[in-house]
Amino acid sequence: MKVQICIFLFALILSLGCKKSTNVDVLLDGNYTGVLVITNSIRSVPETRPISISLQNGKFNIAPGADTNLKPSGGKGTYTFKDGIGYFTDEGVWTADFDWNMILNGEYDIRSSAVDLTLRKRFNVKTDFSPATSYATIDYEYILKRSN
Repeated sequence: MKVQICIFLFALILSLGCKKSTNVDVLLDGNYTGVLVITNSIRSVPETRPISISLQNGKFNIAPGADTNLKPSGGKGTYTFKDGIGYFTDEGVWTADFDWNMILNGEYDIRSSAVDLTLRKRFNVKTDFSPATSYATIDYEYILKRSN
């Protein structure tokens, strides 16, 4: 009887401990809509910009939201991904009158499921700051939902 109870408890613990992850951390082809969220450590309210992104066979194309006067007003290029990191290369030529970090270009941490996709811009960490100096931190994150 003790052996049966031990086997039952072992099977129960094993089945409870095996939970499948809902995140797949890949870039699935398709069309996505959502927002680019720009969070600044100095401002209390993040800036959001509506955006649509198409991902197809290693190429991306961005369409701006309703306000086409905002810069950047689009973008296109290529992408690859490996180990939960997306590598985007924008092919556009841009003017110098806006924050270029809003362009989908560089390395991004990827969190995704079959429907949701989040791309968070990665920056090289600087460690040579003077202790008497404080710096603002700015994060760029695309929060998207698959539309097809």
